[in-house]
Amino acid sequence: MSDVYKKLTEEIKKHNHIFIMAHKNIDLDALGSSICLYQIISSFKKDCYILLNKNETNTSIVKALNSLEKEHISISFIDREQCSQYVSDDSLLIVLDTHKKNMLEVPFLLDEIKDVIVLDHHVKSGDYIENTIFSYIRATLSSMNEFMVSYLKYLNKEIQPVIATIMLAGIQIDTNSFNVKTSASTYDAASKLAWLGADNIVKQELLQENKEIYMQRQSLIQNSFNVNDVFEVCVLDDNIYERKDLALISEELLKFEDVEASFTIGKTSKSKLGISARSLGRINVEIVMSKLGGGGHMTDAAAQILTTDIEEGKSLLLGAIKEAIDEGNIY
Repeated sequence: MSDVYKKLTEEIKKHNHIFIMAHKNIDLDALGSSICLYQIISSFKKDCYILLNKNETNTSIVKALNSLEKEHISISFIDREQCSQYVSDDSLLIVLDTHKKNMLEVPFLLDEIKDVIVLDHHVKSGDYIENTIFSYIRATLSSMNEFMVSYLKYLNKEIQPVIATIMLAGIQIDTNSFNVKTSASTYDAASKLAWLGADNIVKQELLQENKEIYMQRQSLIQNSFNVNDVFEVCVLDDNIYERKDLALISEELLKFEDVEASFTIGKTSKSKLGISARSLGRINVEIVMSKLGGGGHMTDAAAQILTTDIEEGKSLLLGAIKEAIDEGNIY
């Protein structure tokens, strides 16, 4: 990957105003990698900004931001209302942890900044960002945090322990506690972050959740059912849930005996259903999600359906699973 790091460094040095933007509903992988890249860019004496929703409610993200503030680490976070005033002719936009236009926190920035770089670890699918300086999309990576740790090594740079902690938490989430999408380089990245001072106690505090929410999730899991012996499906009620809630349920379902892949479907807005899919590695859930207009990894994928009819969504999901099985390419 040294050629990628060399090209990325060259482009950073060419530009004076650099924007880092991840996907909507930012998670710890996107936040950790964004903060790490911000520190790298700042070390080159460049103006840098991270796009972030000022009304972010994700508990782990709020805790992570508070931990940065507690350690007096200054980072220029800006929201969609502020970003245009910082754009100039020599601006560079670096998109992290997604390559899809409809997933961006501030998609209109693609029209305002001509020089764009995309760095992602998800399987390339439709609606991808075009006309970039270059794109590096490697689905074998566990996370963008793993990519950034390697970039730090390439540059021989370090980060503060609190940032290393956030990044390690992001890797733990994206690998389902090192159970999926995990390679030797993933462990190397975790080891490097520990060497940089990542605190396991603080990491666990970032990942702690509300007891009532946890108990609610367990009650929803009771309504799951088995399909074709190895697939577990959970259909949620009529309440609106965050996409991370669906992901957490799918990860819990993988703990059941004989379950190879899991799917959770529920309302994520007043107009959409979301589906989160997870696999232990022998079943390719990305194939199922692609049939519903989604995508992701072999072990970690998702889709959105423009309906709020749970039964209709359930029927579409079961149809996609059956179609993938009949085609014989899901295993």
